[in-house]
Amino acid sequence: MKNTTQKIITLLFIFPLLTGCWDQKLIVDQEVINGVSFDLEDNKIKSTIVVLNIIPKGTNFFDFKNQMSSATGYSLEDTYRELRTYYTGPLTASKSRIILLGESFAKKNLNAYLDFFYRVPDPYLGSKVAIVKGVEASELLSTKEIGTNPVAFGLYEIIDAAENNSTVPKGTLNTLFTYFNEEGKDFVLPILEQRNGNIRVSGAGLISNNAYSGEMISLKECTLLLLLMDDYGELVDLESYLNDKKKLNNQVSYRIKNSKRKLDIKKDASGKPMVDIHLDLKVMVHQYPRTEKISSKQIKELEKTISQDLTRKSQSIMKKTQKANSDVLGIGRSIKESDPAAWKALDWGKTYPAIKINTKVEVAIEKTGILK
Repeated sequence: MKNTTQKIITLLFIFPLLTGCWDQKLIVDQEVINGVSFDLEDNKIKSTIVVLNIIPKGTNFFDFKNQMSSATGYSLEDTYRELRTYYTGPLTASKSRIILLGESFAKKNLNAYLDFFYRVPDPYLGSKVAIVKGVEASELLSTKEIGTNPVAFGLYEIIDAAENNSTVPKGTLNTLFTYFNEEGKDFVLPILEQRNGNIRVSGAGLISNNAYSGEMISLKECTLLLLLMDDYGELVDLESYLNDKKKLNNQVSYRIKNSKRKLDIKKDASGKPMVDIHLDLKVMVHQYPRTEKISSKQIKELEKTISQDLTRKSQSIMKKTQKANSDVLGIGRSIKESDPAAWKALDWGKTYPAIKINTKVEVAIEKTGILK
């Protein structure tokens, strides 16, 4: 009995000291920003937000309604202050799924502008970030829904699917902040386009010195770029034509089962960096236009055809990154880590576009799937 009394007295002293939920913020009391876009308009920033209103429709049934608002100003802070005046409750970005950048806005120093998200009290750093091509970014946000999803959720899933299919590398707003502070390495962002009423990822925008270069890698080249970057998703599918003169039903499709990339940095006679990139791919063929049985000789010929095709394409891709001055492979970072003295002597912004980059892709067919 004495022990029980002591326990009760102890608990009575402890309970008042326990922390509670005094600082909780109920979502029903806030205006939840679901998506954000930024454009340039008359030399001002146009910020657009979509607030998702959840409307109860009975037991376990809800309807969704987007409330879209825009404001202009000379900084994100200006526009945010104005946007807050449009709503009765406090705005929160803690559930924002998507951040869209108009092309003109994306060509500015993104680090200087998006730093705003690090300073707001409740940012969601897991937001997907994409560049919108052809129209204002706000126009995509004005779409009522994508499929059965509210627009921000639909756009998020479009980009997420592209990441899983190795069209663009996996990334979020938080990933961008790590890139911003990484000297000697650039990155890519998904490009969204609207065609015939449908929104899709149409390529990868090449970022140079934290700003969109205006150059992009096409949708068909994106997967190979990710292999060169050694940063690909769950599924990696490619295709090559058996004969460039004949396109219709004359291509072989294959899935990458294993990829090994070797990046070798040397110096030429003048001391300038030169790079050799070797990509070793193990593949499974899952589509072949011929009906006859694939012989061992044909497999060897296919390996040679695919290897030559991917080598040519990879060389073209690297030239595009140099034209955009976008070191997405992090060659500069490798030089910085392996030879700091040489790195300090380089003006990488002027050096990267002019260095020699050689690529070689070797393909080995390990499986032919259901093909005989």
